[in-house]
Amino acid sequence: VRAIIGRVPLAIREAAGKWQMQEGGVAFNGGLLLSGRGDPPIFYPLRSDNVDFVIADNRITATGALKHPATGTKVTDVNMRHELSSGEGEAILDVPGIRFGANLQPEELTRLTQGVIALVNGGLSGQGRIAWGPEGATSTGTFSTENMDLAAPFGPVTGLTTTINFTDLLGLVSAPGQVAQVDRIQAGVDVLDGLIRYQLLPDLRVRVESGRWPFMGGELFLEETVLDFSRESAKRLVFRVVGLDAATFVQEMEFSNIAATGTFDGVVPMVFDQSGGSIV
Repeated sequence: VRAIIGRVPLAIREAAGKWQMQEGGVAFNGGLLLSGRGDPPIFYPLRSDNVDFVIADNRITATGALKHPATGTKVTDVNMRHELSSGEGEAILDVPGIRFGANLQPEELTRLTQGVIALVNGGLSGQGRIAWGPEGATSTGTFSTENMDLAAPFGPVTGLTTTINFTDLLGLVSAPGQVAQVDRIQAGVDVLDGLIRYQLLPDLRVRVESGRWPFMGGELFLEETVLDFSRESAKRLVFRVVGLDAATFVQEMEFSNIAATGTFDGVVPMVFDQSGGSIV
């Protein structure tokens, strides 16, 4: 069986199970494959083998757990309702905790993370809501990570903790002012205990509103910029150093036969591309 429901941006395929008549309606219990209706779809198909689907009293209700087909990893629990009379409905997506690691990576669930992050190790949890009606569909949600490690275009990231409030979950767009705490970024020179404010924009772009780290006796600030991950391109970042202690810098960089004292302020423009990072 193949089916779509109203303006839901999802398609049901390979549905098979038991149908039975019940008082006031029809019930289905079985399995199906759920995929996006976009071209190309935002996420890859997910499978459920415990769907309970009921059509009764002019309403469709459905529940079930969706899993990654290849590994059997549960991705989300779904609770859906659709009013046949008005064409309105919603689906609540509860993600109790996906664990990314050697057995599962985000790029196996969605094409949007490919080339953006890799080697992800850590958990993701939260809840999303897709609502639809005659005017169209909306999607929102709040998802969190804690102490996640990953590889980014500017270097390895360790201990990423953030909560993202999505204004368009299916498009991966967030409200402004999201906050991420990062234990360590290795971008040629290690920076520790960072606080980054950001916003996810449409078309795989990220607005970095600000970044701040303690840095060798002073502070390191990242100026506002927009990073485009929709295509392979150089990522340009401008760092501002305030109050760097020269003696600490020489010691941390392990320069031999060099001594220095004093404090320094300055600006460090950098470019990150496929060959790594460089100061320009």
